[in-house]
Amino acid sequence: MKKALCGRILLVLFLGLIIVGCAPQQTTTTTTTGVDKIKQAEIEYSFGLEYYKQGNYDAAIEKFLKAIEYNPKYVAFYMMYAKCQEAKADYYAAETTYTHTKRIDPKDTRPYEGIGALYTRLKRYGEAISNYETGLMIDSTSVEMLNGLGFIYMKLQEVDKSIYYYNRSLRSDPEKVETMFAIATVYLENNQPEKAIAYLEDLVVKKPKNVDVRKKLAETYTDLKQYEQAAEQYRFLIEQEPDNYNYHLSLGAIYQWQKKYKAAEEEYIKAKELAPDKSAPLFRLADLYISQGKFGTAEDYVSQALAIDPGNAYGDYLRGEINLRRGYSYLNTWQKNKKKSNCSALNSALSYLRTAISYFNNVSGDATFGSYARESIGTCNNWVKGLEEDKWFYCK
Repeated sequence: MKKALCGRILLVLFLGLIIVGCAPQQTTTTTTTGVDKIKQAEIEYSFGLEYYKQGNYDAAIEKFLKAIEYNPKYVAFYMMYAKCQEAKADYYAAETTYTHTKRIDPKDTRPYEGIGALYTRLKRYGEAISNYETGLMIDSTSVEMLNGLGFIYMKLQEVDKSIYYYNRSLRSDPEKVETMFAIATVYLENNQPEKAIAYLEDLVVKKPKNVDVRKKLAETYTDLKQYEQAAEQYRFLIEQEPDNYNYHLSLGAIYQWQKKYKAAEEEYIKAKELAPDKSAPLFRLADLYISQGKFGTAEDYVSQALAIDPGNAYGDYLRGEINLRRGYSYLNTWQKNKKKSNCSALNSALSYLRTAISYFNNVSGDATFGSYARESIGTCNNWVKGLEEDKWFYCK
């Protein structure tokens, strides 16, 4: 508390020095003019923006409120104040701020955009639609509000309405690729993948040099497991940008899924050469070698990757997978010959499986690997239980 107070005092002194340094020297006391207040509001607002970018929302709120105190008619100050409240999950306060902001400048659409997005986040779709539609009465070309309505109707599975609003948005901003991709997403979300592909393929024809469109088409082909078509797009992208290591990683992954292991290895090695300071190519190589049963080589690449990126959950996931597969191999050896002379295989299986459980536990809460890790832990525990019963019976 004392430290925070000192920080506040220093910040006030710092601002005071800025103001004093910029002001002409004089001995008489003057009152703050309207121009001075506007400048001071901008200073407070700029500090608030920096705090917001840093995720320090309490400090940002303090600065935005100070800016509002100096200039209570500037909509942007209130909008950022509301965004901080949202970031702190104080949704009622954010709603109140957006509602108040509407009255400051009735012709400004930003409060309608803000509260519409808030209601969408809270799945209060009816209220979101109402605010977006009101905002569009002020500015019928607002891309943000048109896209907001497109998104809501996608979630409501009203495909035609969703496409209608996204197309209106494109008429306002024909080059906004995010809107184009949103239309493809509408089809994908509503189990119409053929329409998504047709739409993106048509975009490629219309915008043959647009890299983002090709990349989206490649990703969509990949998600739909249309690997050969995806590979074709990535090969084209590599021709345009041969030094883009991410394209080589993506093409390598496709070859790996197709079990074209040599081709996958070549792409991953190329990615490693292009980005020697990145862990991703090393992790991918490790993953590839695991799928080929080359566990020792895989372990070496995991160690190299973790030397670059020590906290990456991919490392523990892959180490868990290596130990699971080794344990499973010894489990099979034991099950084919259950007798005392083969207890070394049983003990090896137990050791590897317990090690696998340890690594999987490390990533069981991870957003990417958690689901698989928890499933693998359950599988390993079942195998361990059976092996422990066998050990008591055969290997006493």
